[in-house]
Amino acid sequence: MEIDTEVRLEPAREEDAPILADICKKAFHTDCEVGAPGPGVGGPPGYDSPEAQVRFMGFLDYFKIVVNDALLGGIMVGSAGKTHKVLERIFVDPSHHRNGIGTRACEILWDLYPDVQVWTLGTPEWNTRTSGFYEKLGFTQIGWDLGNPDWRGRWYQWIRDPSASHELAKVSDLRAGMKNVTIEGEIVEKSEPRPVRSRRGEPLSVSNAALKDETGRVVLVLWNQQIGWIGVGDKIRVENGYADSYRGIIQLSVGRIGRLIVLI
Repeated sequence: MEIDTEVRLEPAREEDAPILADICKKAFHTDCEVGAPGPGVGGPPGYDSPEAQVRFMGFLDYFKIVVNDALLGGIMVGSAGKTHKVLERIFVDPSHHRNGIGTRACEILWDLYPDVQVWTLGTPEWNTRTSGFYEKLGFTQIGWDLGNPDWRGRWYQWIRDPSASHELAKVSDLRAGMKNVTIEGEIVEKSEPRPVRSRRGEPLSVSNAALKDETGRVVLVLWNQQIGWIGVGDKIRVENGYADSYRGIIQLSVGRIGRLIVLI
């Protein structure tokens, strides 16, 4: 198969959703061959739902993978800033695995975002297929994503041009209202969790940690299960976080779409 001339990426449309959901379902169900506890167990939220595919098209850059005019897979891209994107998901029809389609699709994807210097992504620790695939593409594991209660996620990073400057945010840079914050530091303090209630009256737990880098320290607000993910002495990265102010003090939060990564 002449992959270089046959693979292309096109924006996914609502009418593609049923086919994309079916391909995605078949692809993730083969994960039981590479470490998943069972068929569909490792599938991400909405992986088999046409309605979910349509929702993803609304807030992610969602491309369909087309080979010889046949729709054979999909790629979803999220944003963590102007020069930092997240490869949220890639899947290819299992009957076309090992033909180089995924590799070529990613190469095309990089070209679609020439200004992006940093790509990150997560994949389950048990998935031997995806780990090998991403490492062949040049990704390096930098940490662990503990957001799934059932398994650890390997967190990978690829820098397009290591010689080009790509500075993470520093504590001294943080201002209230900042979004798409990616920052690294060490946890030097962490309070005991305390019970609070949401605006809807739901019981929550919250803890304040102190995140320190070479420019200072900032309050990192941890909610519920996040509290148990990190401890004093851990080096962490917050991706796609946001900063706000509480009683005049800058605070950093991970948020619903952010990631809290324990660095290795």
